[in-house]
Amino acid sequence: MQHVKQIRTIVEAGDNDQAHAALDQLLALGPNNTEALKLRAALLEHEGRFADESKVWNRVATIDREDEDAINYFLRRQIEDREHFYFTEDLPQGGRRFLAYPRSLVRNAAIGLLGCMMFLASTRLSVTYPVLAQPEAMLGIFAVLVMGPWAAIVVIYAVCLRSVTISADGIALATRFRSRTLRWAEVKRVCLARSNAERGSQLALVILPIDGV
Repeated sequence: MQHVKQIRTIVEAGDNDQAHAALDQLLALGPNNTEALKLRAALLEHEGRFADESKVWNRVATIDREDEDAINYFLRRQIEDREHFYFTEDLPQGGRRFLAYPRSLVRNAAIGLLGCMMFLASTRLSVTYPVLAQPEAMLGIFAVLVMGPWAAIVVIYAVCLRSVTISADGIALATRFRSRTLRWAEVKRVCLARSNAERGSQLALVILPIDGV
């Protein structure tokens, strides 16, 4: 039988099936082993099995109601429920629309705000450093600190995903100026794919159309 630390090594190696089997053996002998349960929850989250993950965290909370990891999980779930309420909507004809707010748009907006503040600071510094008051320098600073980030915001706003609509007829993907609808008869498979990137795993929804569509 392998212990939690050894099973973590298996998970890091990417062998999820073996990790689940080892956790089954460990939990069969110690069903209240919270460290093993937390590892299983993390593994289920990595696989996109969120309903099963929630059941595991409920079990952890039943064993120890003061467990900090379990508390943080349920707090995160509350935030996600609020996001589900504010960023999705039911459609009159049935189905649901999911509104997208890309992280890159928010990040560039923050950079743009910071750039404006830095540009204003540079105008104050021009009193001390006359070179900054030169028109060429002022225009260059303005272009880099203000126009650059806001130009990126406009581009991202125009091309990024705006919404995903799922109904009984199919799935529709829309940007600000374009929309593409795939009827279920045109869809071969919908997959939830995960990537093991160096900065952490990511989940992606992959839609595979029927050949020729």
